[in-house]
Amino acid sequence: MSGKKIRILVIDDDVELAGTVCDALEAQGYEAVAAGSGEQGLELAYTQHPHLILLDVMMPGMDGYQVCRELQFGYTKDIPVVFLTAKADLANMMEANRSGASAYITKPFRSERLLETVREVLRDASVYYDEITGLPTLANVQVEVQRRLFDHGQLGILYVTLDGIHALELQQGFEAADEVFRVIGTRLSESRGRLIRNEDFVSISSLGNAFLVVLAPARDHGFVDEDDLRLVKLRLEEQLVNVLGDELENEFLAHVDLYVGYSRLAQSPKVRFKRALLEAIERATRGIQQERREVQHRLSAEFERVISEAQITCVYQPIVSLGDYAVIGYELLARGPLQSELHLPDALFEVARAENRVPELDRLCRMAAARGSATLPATCLRFINMEPLDLFSGARGDIAVQEFIDATPRERRRQTVIEITENAVIDDFAHMRQVVDRLRDHGFRIAIDDAGAGYAGLQTMVEIEPDFIKLDMSLTRHLDTSLVKRRLVGTLRDFCRQAKIALVAEGIETQAQLDVLLELGIANGQGFLFAHPGSPYPLRETILPGGAPAATAPTPTKPVVQ
Repeated sequence: MSGKKIRILVIDDDVELAGTVCDALEAQGYEAVAAGSGEQGLELAYTQHPHLILLDVMMPGMDGYQVCRELQFGYTKDIPVVFLTAKADLANMMEANRSGASAYITKPFRSERLLETVREVLRDASVYYDEITGLPTLANVQVEVQRRLFDHGQLGILYVTLDGIHALELQQGFEAADEVFRVIGTRLSESRGRLIRNEDFVSISSLGNAFLVVLAPARDHGFVDEDDLRLVKLRLEEQLVNVLGDELENEFLAHVDLYVGYSRLAQSPKVRFKRALLEAIERATRGIQQERREVQHRLSAEFERVISEAQITCVYQPIVSLGDYAVIGYELLARGPLQSELHLPDALFEVARAENRVPELDRLCRMAAARGSATLPATCLRFINMEPLDLFSGARGDIAVQEFIDATPRERRRQTVIEITENAVIDDFAHMRQVVDRLRDHGFRIAIDDAGAGYAGLQTMVEIEPDFIKLDMSLTRHLDTSLVKRRLVGTLRDFCRQAKIALVAEGIETQAQLDVLLELGIANGQGFLFAHPGSPYPLRETILPGGAPAATAPTPTKPVVQ
């Protein structure tokens, strides 16, 4: 269901009871809206489209039965309704059922009973409506598609898929993946009346991983023209790709590729409807697969050019002390050619993994970081990512480590922090310790990256004994609204203080997140709230939230070791 909170409309002329019910709902994290009459309740249902309605039966003016019957048409027909009433005889229950109610609670009732019923009704509704986008599921629309096919004889099918969602979820958490689906679902719905007609409809697969748009034939003829269908597909695809670029963070886009396939669904007396629908979807997906192959071929050629011409550069993102906002260092982040589809590092490494060429790419990134770090002031820390597979992979890793040591000036090594993310299984901890000790012998410091993302496990932290731990952005995101995340961050803070490890919070984007981090006593941070990755020049000693320089910049402090 759409929105950050499930919205429940309470319609009851008993103001005190309505207030009590709203309080009980809000205590459980729901958004509650109250209406004192049936007429007002209908208006709120039409304008706010709640996920559930709790409806009193006996009210002056329109009673609950009348209201429920009015809700069974148009925009509100799919909102589940639960009756609240003191009338518990069989005749009233049958009338409630005829009116379209999903459940029935008799007054007086305990809050526990009310909340249990609310949860059950919402759970049943989620089978037919996706909880993230609010769109009907494919299971819900089959009857409607069948009816339209009977009326028109032929329909157009657009099938919208999102590749890379699983990788995005692993990298940044389910909230990031949900946000992608929520945005795409909203924009598909809003395309009615523009790219598609108002009577065409949008649904989501029952698994919640693809969208289905069903198009009726043009009004001037009773068939779906393939050229018209292809044109709608191209326009919709362009709009949705632009939406991804405009409304979602760049980090999302490195993982997610959007494709729109199309086909025609024709009525046949010899083929069962469900089989015909699935075959139409399969034809649409075959078109998507062909597009994927073309994209993979294009990206493979682009990757070869990046590698052969060493087209890797670095951008810089400041890390600040949250106590006085003094810049303590920069993370050096690899980038491909500026106008290339492989500009962002996640896209680069995704192709590198597909081509089995991660070591080549990682070497170019390391060398670019070594060169870029030499341009920073001597007092600045330099945080540089290294691929664990190369770092700890026997003889090949030993060569890579020595090459990086040789490329880093001796006087800069103490200020260089190697970031290690356990994004691959590390099964030889003895060798890992040898590599880490070797880097430390040459003056380098070590950081565990993405802590809390499911990669950097406790054993890695214990074995490496890092100088820094960087909280993954999935922990920072919505930190201000999640008690569980606050407790987890607090636990990591306490661990770092006892172990004398400096803690850095990544992905700080809002003042609310920063306020919680300050309240928790987190010493250092980085994120868009201070600066997007880019050139570090002109260098600033202090960067305030919002990216502004301090009026009087204090002397940069050393990173706080907690």
